[in-house]
Amino acid sequence: MAGRLRTRGNRKKTLWTSKPFLLLSALILGSIIFYGVLVVRVAFKNPDLIISGQEQEEDRYSSSKSSKDKFRRFLEFSKQNQDASSSSSQHRIVSKPQHEPNKEEPSDHVEQEERHKRQDQQEEKDETVSRKKGPRGQQQQQQSPASHKSEDTNKRRNSRNHDPSSKSNNKAVPPKPKVNKSLPVRQVMRPMWMPKPKGQGVRPQVLLQAKDEQDTADANAIADQEEQPFMLKAFVEPIDFDEWEQKPLPSPRKTATADQLYELHFPKVAGNCQHVPKYIPADEYPDQDTFLPWIHDVFPTHDGKYIQFIAQNRRRCHTGNTPEEIELLHVTQPNIALFQHVPVKRVFFNKDETRYQLVPHEQADPDGVATRFICRFKPSMEETLSVYNFDYDYASYRKRPFGGHTFNYEDGGIKSVHLTQFLFRCPVPEHLVETVRTGASIDPDTHQASLFVDVIPIRTPPRYGLSNEFLQPKYADSDNNHHTEGRFDPTLEWGEHHILPRIEDSGRWENFPICRPSLQEYYSPTRAAAAQPPPPKEMERNDQVAPRMHRLVSCMWASAGYTTRGERFAINDGQRRMLEWIHYNKLLGFEHFYLYDNSDAYNLGPGFNLKPIADLFPDEITYITWPFSVCNNNPNNVDSPGERSSQYAAESSCRLRFGPHVEWIGQFDMDEYLIPMGSYTSVLPILDSLDEKGTKILSFGSWRAWPRRDLIEEPVPITDRSQCDHHFHCFELQVPTQRTYLQTYNCDRQSGPKKDVMPAEKQLYKPSYVRQHFIHYSSVTILSDMNKTEFEKQGYDWFRTRIAPDPKSRFSDEVNEATMLHTKAIARQDTAGWNEICKVEKYGKGATCRIGVPYPEVYDEERDGPGNKDGFAYNCYINKKTETHWVPRLEKAIAKEHGHIFDSTANQ
Repeated sequence: MAGRLRTRGNRKKTLWTSKPFLLLSALILGSIIFYGVLVVRVAFKNPDLIISGQEQEEDRYSSSKSSKDKFRRFLEFSKQNQDASSSSSQHRIVSKPQHEPNKEEPSDHVEQEERHKRQDQQEEKDETVSRKKGPRGQQQQQQSPASHKSEDTNKRRNSRNHDPSSKSNNKAVPPKPKVNKSLPVRQVMRPMWMPKPKGQGVRPQVLLQAKDEQDTADANAIADQEEQPFMLKAFVEPIDFDEWEQKPLPSPRKTATADQLYELHFPKVAGNCQHVPKYIPADEYPDQDTFLPWIHDVFPTHDGKYIQFIAQNRRRCHTGNTPEEIELLHVTQPNIALFQHVPVKRVFFNKDETRYQLVPHEQADPDGVATRFICRFKPSMEETLSVYNFDYDYASYRKRPFGGHTFNYEDGGIKSVHLTQFLFRCPVPEHLVETVRTGASIDPDTHQASLFVDVIPIRTPPRYGLSNEFLQPKYADSDNNHHTEGRFDPTLEWGEHHILPRIEDSGRWENFPICRPSLQEYYSPTRAAAAQPPPPKEMERNDQVAPRMHRLVSCMWASAGYTTRGERFAINDGQRRMLEWIHYNKLLGFEHFYLYDNSDAYNLGPGFNLKPIADLFPDEITYITWPFSVCNNNPNNVDSPGERSSQYAAESSCRLRFGPHVEWIGQFDMDEYLIPMGSYTSVLPILDSLDEKGTKILSFGSWRAWPRRDLIEEPVPITDRSQCDHHFHCFELQVPTQRTYLQTYNCDRQSGPKKDVMPAEKQLYKPSYVRQHFIHYSSVTILSDMNKTEFEKQGYDWFRTRIAPDPKSRFSDEVNEATMLHTKAIARQDTAGWNEICKVEKYGKGATCRIGVPYPEVYDEERDGPGNKDGFAYNCYINKKTETHWVPRLEKAIAKEHGHIFDSTANQ
């Protein structure tokens, strides 16, 4: 018995002292220590990110209980984001809510006053006017002259930091935003990642220095225009969210009186067409009134019949679960209401005044069945009703026909890419169409416009029901749900006699200049006159009757330097890449390039942009200054994913400005190379084949390639951990001037057709067919916008044919047609430890090796082994046609025209 007990005791002792158990214990203990260190680190970085749970989260949010407090916190958050965009300051989410007024600490109060003082000084420096008309008007007349300056400062402060609707003490508390408790409160996402200041490290490499004469000329022109009568203005109207809870919607709304509006002036846009789109105040958007569309560009259509507006969805900018972002989702609801049509009819009170009434579809005027804005043209003061480029609710319904929603209250719709770009048009009064079409209203010497348009939003709450709850009549046959339950009832929601306020009592944009159509604005008269009419087949298939300038073009949003998502890495080789990329694509058959230069978004000063490269190709590149910042440059795998609003708006601007004059658009970045394969030595024969078969969209899979170790400059180790952000050494990867990016990165990680691709393909597409394009996808097309009757007339089965992917699209044959090489730059931090993790014994066992070591052309595993003679593992494949055909042609083309640029750079 004793022996048996001793045996059990020995077994127990052996268990506690066994190697697996000790390893497991060490792992658990190490995890606890690591987590503790992580919590302490995050606590020091931002204590408010450490919370105890959902109850504390809701307590923090509910600490601000008044409309005034809620809106003040929202505006403070917006102001900090604007400051981050304009100054290289810390770009991050504010996580500490403001105190209530009676709890504000003296130090915070002093700091806040100092911040307001600095803002006021900056405002005066920029000569931006912001004044308030209203209830205080009579009081101001009774004040002493000495108090006027102080009152003006307070008014500017109020217009920037307070909800105008809170001036009245009788305002009810707006509905508290709902927190989706089914979702985790993701306060700390990717805790090892911390956002860096916007634009950190952006110092573009300069091949050619730009001149600043244009900036000086612009400054002089702006100074001359400050007293122009038709300066761009925003009339900011208070928003009372309490009224949204009332059924029917109150009419008139109590915020709609002229004396409650704040008037903001933007002197940089005072009718000079050379300042559009460059100085449109997209980065100065008045967040106090999110019913105003967030406009980035304005221009007439080629036929002069419409004024096209390019705007973005402001609500997608911040979609996280922090208290501040939940508030943002609440107060930016009006911006998504703009995506949804309302029916109206005109009501004539007298011969001099036209008003508008919200009505059901069947009672609406023919041009008011599906609208959202009143468009007022000046100086004639004629009014028209806006139209959408396509129906957003119907597009959402077609993508999710059973139970889908266009918008949800709880999120910003960040996954619905067709809801990022907001596109609408104002019909031009018939007697002005010819004047607009010919550009006769523009002074040829001063570029000054004489026609202007105002945009007055029709203000109703967004609809959060099913996408098909209120489809316009043209889509009645397409609705799979014939039940009336859950339908939007306009009479119940708006009432039977809901008359919209007078324009002068409504928030609005005023005085967008009507410039010349884009062909006249950006092409010389000689080139524009040489344009050819479109082929007869094109004229039969769609309404594009604009003269054709080119068969294949590129729309580009690029910069001399930029930061990757999360502001993590700075990439500064824009000029050199642009020069090479233009030469290469000219070899492929691209005829023209529309370059939207985003360099000025980083405030680097004059000269640091892509214009010197564009000037080398005066006949091939149309250059547009596009200085607008992206509203959220976060990575995609954090709580509030990135939203590259500037890029999306630029793409829409390019497609709608120039698309009517071209047959095909290639949507590629300048680190993406389209490689014709098989027997093709140009893209144009591929387009011929697509046209013959009726294909409208050709997609190309994307997968990053690695730069080849033997073609890059010899790595120079960097030991400064502040630069490497890692305990390993790193280096600044450089491509020698005698090498091209095409050859250096010709090392694809997959041989032959790509079996694995990123969900980010690129496309060749026909702009006459695509109604909306989102970087990687043709999200809305003519076919997907058709109702059931029209769809079936095209020969498709309504119930069996999917519209995503589009039936007229396909992927390229990567062996016999064309493939794409993605030469995305390798940032300094991503080279950390390369000489260890790329070795055979370490490869694939942890961090990713991003330095390419190509397999031999004829690889034999037994003969060649897993790596080269230096012990580095093989990890990519050379495309033979790229190496033997395209690289020599590219090198020859560059050397012939611009080789001297690289020679001079190498000698510096």
